[in-house]
Amino acid sequence: MPIHAWFTALGDSPLGHAMQTSKWDFALVEMVHLLALAILGGAVLITDLRLLGVILKDTSHRLVGRDLGRLVLGSLTVMVITGIALLSEEAGKCYYSPAFRLKMAFLLAALLFHTTLHRWALVRSDKHGPSIWSRSAALMSMGLWLGVGIGGRAIGLL
Repeated sequence: MPIHAWFTALGDSPLGHAMQTSKWDFALVEMVHLLALAILGGAVLITDLRLLGVILKDTSHRLVGRDLGRLVLGSLTVMVITGIALLSEEAGKCYYSPAFRLKMAFLLAALLFHTTLHRWALVRSDKHGPSIWSRSAALMSMGLWLGVGIGGRAIGLL
């Protein structure tokens, strides 16, 4: 199925119709989406600040990554589900939106980075302070997730 047909089908689906015609559905779904974004952002920020050696210096990198990884996965799951619902409300607009494409590119890059090099940096981190690799991974992670957020915000503005 071509991508344009998928966007059209999503916009024409019962979910899309409900999101487009309801007075409150979009606002409620967006509220949940933004709450999940706040949880995701907080968990990523704490993990990355730990990799930088700024906070939680007495706590193991692995422990921080493991515990906050659950929050990242849970909030990301909620964001994908609510994101699809939000997309169904304005699927046609998003298909042509450069901001939406930018957000999706940053999201893909952030997810790939988070599940590979970022995880590697957490596992390989020193107990004697942050290495150049852990600092680089933390800065890259923060930059990628910031790009996702800025792209998402730009969708509403453009």
